[in-house]
Amino acid sequence: CTQLEVDGSSATAVREIDGGKEKVSTSLPLIIGGQKGLVEESDLRIPNMRGIMMARQKKLNVLEPVDANFGTEDIKFEKPAAKGAVKLVDSDNIPELIDLLHNEAKVI
Repeated sequence: CTQLEVDGSSATAVREIDGGKEKVSTSLPLIIGGQKGLVEESDLRIPNMRGIMMARQKKLNVLEPVDANFGTEDIKFEKPAAKGAVKLVDSDNIPELIDLLHNEAKVI
């Protein structure tokens, strides 16, 4: 994302794609990844010692956590199918390797 605008309960982001830019609008909450250009470089300065010491004295406002249930429901969990046994082919037996790749693995 190279540009982000938040308006109440919706957000508009601009992202770079091949050959141009794409503008995407969505509702909040959302998670985005930013890249160079989202924040001005002047805002990324390293804090000085006075600022660090002042931040230590600043009072923190601790909020209670909110329930993050967004209406999702787990239907079922399954283990993935077991992988087949490994077949070792001798390096001198190229025709067998080609046959296994063609008939069993369906790769070629």
